[in-house]
Amino acid sequence: MAEWRYQVALQGQWTRPHANADDVRATIGEGHMRYRLSPSAGNREPGTPAWKLLSELEAVALERMGRDHSMQNVVTLRDGATVNGNRLVFLPAPRDPATGGPYLGYPDQVVTQTADQADCEVLRRASFDALAELEEVRAAGAADPRDPEQRKTFTDAAYFLVQGPEFKRGSDAIMRTFLVAAHARVFDAAPVLPQAIDLDGMVRGQDGFHRVMNEQLRLAPAPAEQAAATTTERAPQPRTAQRPNGLTR
Repeated sequence: MAEWRYQVALQGQWTRPHANADDVRATIGEGHMRYRLSPSAGNREPGTPAWKLLSELEAVALERMGRDHSMQNVVTLRDGATVNGNRLVFLPAPRDPATGGPYLGYPDQVVTQTADQADCEVLRRASFDALAELEEVRAAGAADPRDPEQRKTFTDAAYFLVQGPEFKRGSDAIMRTFLVAAHARVFDAAPVLPQAIDLDGMVRGQDGFHRVMNEQLRLAPAPAEQAAATTTERAPQPRTAQRPNGLTR
């Protein structure tokens, strides 16, 4: 998956301005990656879908942090053990000593910061273990994407993976593609994942992530159903002729 994402970046697709394609396969290592949630700090246009989404997530993060300037997400694994996930951090704007107010163009920011590398490795391994549980269910011929327990297991796998990114760039695309492939393999049905699954996982916490997945995770139509729908949409409509007296036949 990482190599696929790298090749896409080499072709100039899905890359941010001035981004380096090599960042897609460069691991985070012992450092951390940050993502700005505050839309006003990212030069985004007010009122756009991205602005609205980030505004909502920024509000969730601020509420969870309360009076503190940071919050540590703690992830509960399937065996009950806990491990530190990402952090939410409030960064006040630098102050102008002359006025005491923030420098013009430097707003307050709320960011997410990835977990320590050792914790990320534990979380990725926990994700694969959860998917291995589903593989056993599949091998037994009992896989059912609508089964609540199996759905929870997949959601756990998704949350652990979101909390344990490996690469500096492109981890969201890699994770989404991998999760779709894993779901399709186990359940023989492709899922439609929530729009911002990575940010939901980092901002809303484990319970909030499960709630979003319960509300928004759905199954994509099977190819036969899609073909039937397309045929129906394209079916020729009966033509009508307008008579001079206003009657239609």
